[in-house]
Amino acid sequence: MTATLPQLWLLDLRAYQETSRWRTLLPGLPPERQRRALACRWEIDGARLACAGFLLQQTLASAGIPISDQVFTKNEWEKPRLVSNAVDFSLSHAGNFCVCALDSSPLGVDVELPRISMAVAARCFHPDEAAFLQTLPEEAQKDALLRLWTAKESYLKYLGRGLRVPLDSFCVRLDENGASLQAPGASSALRLHEYTHDGCRICLCTKSPRPPLQLYQP
Repeated sequence: MTATLPQLWLLDLRAYQETSRWRTLLPGLPPERQRRALACRWEIDGARLACAGFLLQQTLASAGIPISDQVFTKNEWEKPRLVSNAVDFSLSHAGNFCVCALDSSPLGVDVELPRISMAVAARCFHPDEAAFLQTLPEEAQKDALLRLWTAKESYLKYLGRGLRVPLDSFCVRLDENGASLQAPGASSALRLHEYTHDGCRICLCTKSPRPPLQLYQP
């Protein structure tokens, strides 16, 4: 391993989408990702899939794993992983952004734009989270809702079991120190590292110290 972990990278895909440049990335990507990107109905969705795969490929290479050694499989819940288990990784994309996180131990990352409604919180969130949101003024409520969603998604990705774990089965608390997790059986060493960038919210769930958010420049 030639790089310090953990790492957190963000790629702005607007230049790739607007010129269909993302299609030039496809030949270097795994066949499954190529097929998924080309099958997308909308250009933006194909761009997100292609750019996320490209970002993963390049950041793994910079961490000392050559592209030729980047062979992937999935766990029993369909979470992708390297066959070599050399590092763990997590991908997310929303709007114009893709993020990729790498670490030597399990992690999960999520990026979101303001699109989550209070109706979703009332239906899916832990009762304590829903009650907390109701105490906030409207503008603060919108940001807190986004923070809770990204934190919860990052924890689900850390677990690697997706929505098989109900969103209301664990609680994220927000205060002046940031976000913290209360979940049955969760390690007390788990941390929720929060970031903002150009209108989006990002949360990284890991046991490792907070890494800087790095902008990937191809």
